[in-house]
Amino acid sequence: MKKLLTIASLLILTSVNAQVHRFYYELTYKPNKDSVKTEKEMMVLDVAKDESVFLPYKQLQYDSLLAASIKKQKELGSSFDMSKFANPPHLGFRIIKLKSGNLNYKDIVGVSENYNYDEDPDLKWEISSDKEKIGTYNVQKATIDYGGRSWTAWFTSEIPIQDGPYKFSGLPGLIIKLEDSGKNFIWNLEGNKKLKQNINSNKLNYLEEQGMISKKITKKAFLKRQQEYSNNPMGQMMQMFDEKDAVLMKKLKEEETRVKSQIIRYNNPIEIH
Repeated sequence: MKKLLTIASLLILTSVNAQVHRFYYELTYKPNKDSVKTEKEMMVLDVAKDESVFLPYKQLQYDSLLAASIKKQKELGSSFDMSKFANPPHLGFRIIKLKSGNLNYKDIVGVSENYNYDEDPDLKWEISSDKEKIGTYNVQKATIDYGGRSWTAWFTSEIPIQDGPYKFSGLPGLIIKLEDSGKNFIWNLEGNKKLKQNINSNKLNYLEEQGMISKKITKKAFLKRQQEYSNNPMGQMMQMFDEKDAVLMKKLKEEETRVKSQIIRYNNPIEIH
């Protein structure tokens, strides 16, 4: 891990809202609660003066490629082939965090149900006297219970940004490492760089980029809809088409089998209540 920016440049950067400081976190996680093997995913935390955005890097790439492809097809006056983008990344959430501690969580259920909810996680950290060194950073330990899991964070006051992976923030320095007690989810800071862009450029997902408004609901309602989709992923779509169309029904059933297989594979959510 390298200190790519000095503390002085960090302070200058975070004082300019039009600029973004991006931190790269590698997530090592168990996709299934009974998994022996783990998977890895790179995620990014974009920090500006008054807010930040946290999301998976694959989703950022997916949204960018999809938006560029749609724009190109419109310019050419041809129809867009969505089949090339039929399988969006498994992790597709966006978390917009304010310095107040409040956040807005965005995610898509299925491929077209676009939702968001507001939350005040009210994070009550217990800061320990334990200190270590991770890479080149001097870090200190903090613990918290959130989302049905017990978490341990290692933060550094050498980077005076009170932020970190997922919904976690509020410590007196950037979180360098974060993991739950069962080691289901482990985030490690891998690097950082300055970006010449506005923080707003990565707030919108691919549906919002095409003008579809994200529906604001409660967190409870979102989790309920997510569970309904897991139980019957093609339920709403099946109702939209004629059951007498055997060819179409066959394709929908095949898609249902594929989606259910993915749901079974990824059944270990970050928050378990």
